[in-house]
Amino acid sequence: MNALKNRDDMKKFLSCDWGTSTLRLRLADTDSKEISDEFISDEGIAGSYRQWLATGRPESQRILFYKNILNRSIKRSGLNFDDNTPVICSGMASSSAGMSELPYRNFPFTWDASQVLVKKFNADKEFIYPIFLISGFKTDIDVMRGEETLLLGCNIVNEGEYIYIFPGTHSKHVFVKNKGAVDFKTYMTGEIFNLLTEKSILQHAVRKGTDEKSFEEGFRKGMQGNLLHLAFLVRTRQLLQGAGTVSNYQFLSGLLIGAELSDLKNYNCPVYLVSGKHLEMAYQTGLTLMGENRKIILLDADDMLIKGQCKIAEHYL
Repeated sequence: MNALKNRDDMKKFLSCDWGTSTLRLRLADTDSKEISDEFISDEGIAGSYRQWLATGRPESQRILFYKNILNRSIKRSGLNFDDNTPVICSGMASSSAGMSELPYRNFPFTWDASQVLVKKFNADKEFIYPIFLISGFKTDIDVMRGEETLLLGCNIVNEGEYIYIFPGTHSKHVFVKNKGAVDFKTYMTGEIFNLLTEKSILQHAVRKGTDEKSFEEGFRKGMQGNLLHLAFLVRTRQLLQGAGTVSNYQFLSGLLIGAELSDLKNYNCPVYLVSGKHLEMAYQTGLTLMGENRKIILLDADDMLIKGQCKIAEHYL
């Protein structure tokens, strides 16, 4: 898509991060790269897609259906912005379950907004804001949607090798060499954790809480053993050792993060940890426990998302 002509009045846009479970709207400024207001809805893509399928409507009405969800969230948000303010939408909205499926762009990835596939939906009487929908990237064996926007927000200035880690439901490890992202891997860490703690035989053996010692124990085992066997230790720790539910929760968390990070044993390059606060401590602790004295740089995922969307805005608005 060709870039639109720059306009002085296009200083603000509505940032839409439409994930699997949540929809986040934030009013962003392209100059300051900051947000002024935020609204979070539980109308994520997964639930929205189930609603769409239940309607039985023809595919031609799909975009309007998702626009109506956005309209509801905008009205509920109380965010104050002008008509025709552009909406820059990243995440799962461009997936097969989203508003409109866009094809993946191919890796390698360079820090150039023009490389990202963006589709514009013009404002109309049903939705008075233009939408810029961001697509994802792929390799021969892996895909990402959403992380490409965070990656775009990271300022790459140095040559050499780095790894970017994006913790989450489907954690990503992105491998960077000489200012280009050359490969990435996905780990179903968060999803497996949720399944085990909510749907498996382990659900009654765990309870959310803090226990650094148990996390470390689980992490070290996860780095070395077979996860399918080690996960069952959560149950036997309770039955045979009297381990508490909080201890087991952290032990299991350590197991899964340890299993994920074990793939980094053969890499001693700096790591950029791009995370929200709720996962930052666990991953930082795990990387430190690996004991390789690697450099760890912490980046806030929300900040990188806004900076990435600002680059899209600067290019397309």
